[in-house]
Amino acid sequence: MEDPRSGPTGGTLMSRLTPPMTWRSGAVLLVVALLLAFSAQRALAWQEERSRVSDEKAASAAASAEVEGLIDISGSTSEADMARLLDGATAGFRSELEAQADRLKKALSDNAVKATGEAVSTGVAKLADDRATVIVAAIGTVENKSTKPKGRAEPRNYRLQVDLQKTDGTWLVSGLEFVA
Repeated sequence: MEDPRSGPTGGTLMSRLTPPMTWRSGAVLLVVALLLAFSAQRALAWQEERSRVSDEKAASAAASAEVEGLIDISGSTSEADMARLLDGATAGFRSELEAQADRLKKALSDNAVKATGEAVSTGVAKLADDRATVIVAAIGTVENKSTKPKGRAEPRNYRLQVDLQKTDGTWLVSGLEFVA
């Protein structure tokens, strides 16, 4: 009995419907596969770069906010200023700040400190995994009982290294120090 899939000239129906692969069609197929692989790799690289840039911006913004909160602290508003600083800190750094908060608030109040400031420049020195180190340059003014003439604020320049950790999608300060 004759195979129903084969015709009078022999061979299967599939072999008659599918032409044999030539070297040209094989080359085209290979080029298409390579282009698809290259496109996928570039898309992944672009996504990683976009994520890195987003993390740099967010880490810089968090570092700037914490530095501004620190150099903008005054005796009359120290309670609210300290609360903002604590909100931007990791658990470990928060504990350090809380341990010094009462002493700092007393010194600010006793010396009638009025400080203002703003971050003017940031640079991400290191970004790896969920950790970052940001250098923040800031300017400000400080007025207290000892400034001369009385009532005149003294200009200040600050440069700080801020270590941050990404926690639940938010960059929090894990360490902060003044640098030269």
